[in-house]
Amino acid sequence: MVDSMVGAPEALPRVTRFDDQRIELPKEGWPVEVPPFRDERFRSLWHRFLYVAMRGAQRTVYVMPSPVRAAIVNTLAFFGRVFDRRHTEAARDYISSALPKATPGEVDGLIQRAWRHLLRMAVVSEGVSSRLMGQRLGDHYEVYMCPEAEELIAAKSPAIFVTAHAGYWEASCPGVIGLGVPPAYAIGKAPRNDFVAQHIQEMRESQGMRLIPRNGAMSAVPAALRAGSIVGMLMDHRPRQKPVYAPFFGRPAACDRSAGVLLRRVKVPLVFYGCYSVPGTDPLKNWRFQLRFPRVIQPEELSGLGPEEIAAAVNAELEGLILHRPDEVFWLHDRFKGAPAP
Repeated sequence: MVDSMVGAPEALPRVTRFDDQRIELPKEGWPVEVPPFRDERFRSLWHRFLYVAMRGAQRTVYVMPSPVRAAIVNTLAFFGRVFDRRHTEAARDYISSALPKATPGEVDGLIQRAWRHLLRMAVVSEGVSSRLMGQRLGDHYEVYMCPEAEELIAAKSPAIFVTAHAGYWEASCPGVIGLGVPPAYAIGKAPRNDFVAQHIQEMRESQGMRLIPRNGAMSAVPAALRAGSIVGMLMDHRPRQKPVYAPFFGRPAACDRSAGVLLRRVKVPLVFYGCYSVPGTDPLKNWRFQLRFPRVIQPEELSGLGPEEIAAAVNAELEGLILHRPDEVFWLHDRFKGAPAP
């Protein structure tokens, strides 16, 4: 069903030169100090209770037998789809824009899968550090790269790694670290719960990546890149403040203005990548993934472009990452909210 909606995937060569490397923390540590990834305004007893409840639920579902876990995920996904109409209808609009040839039945099927995939992602995140760190890369990741990405990664060059909420993005960090890249950072927004924010920070650092809060990125990211590091960015979601508008699946969509300014300023390559399940397998059973690196944008390609033009170039690559596996996309996001009509 999905293949008929998107056509044949882009062919990339399988790269095996990294397979024998171990997924390990960088021995040299992180060279640049960054602002703390937290917000102490959201640190009450209520926030503590919510954090403990969330962690308990995640852990409980993770350790359950596979049939029980699947039943819980499917049940919660059903209730989410039925009772959270706002996110369900946002997904319908998003999917219809990305996959205009999809039938109403196919769209409904992808909405159901999106709810299920979101919940599975929460369960997968519970086991990433314990199941993948310290392991041989090739035992858990199949790597596919365009030649430009292979050359850049093998040279351990500083770069910005860009991905989308597609595939198993929660499992991408150990895979990237296992390629032997320089010390890694990632830009993120701290959740409105300081206990959750601290947990996310500890989890990411246990996987080899230090978080940079979004409100400190304009100074921290250039410093990290000058020190020879890589920086990860998720760029497919709608920003809340001062956006620019650029085409995304044929419609104007809000994009992060500051990201465009930052990408033009730092003058390093943009490496686009996605992490997906191996077709026909269940990551929660065998913990096997595909890492795909289809495109590198060199800094001279962005020279002279404004934030809107940079956003359009980035969006074109993000579309490819999303359409590679529509059944593993976080469609439950109001991507086009507030955007002008096409």
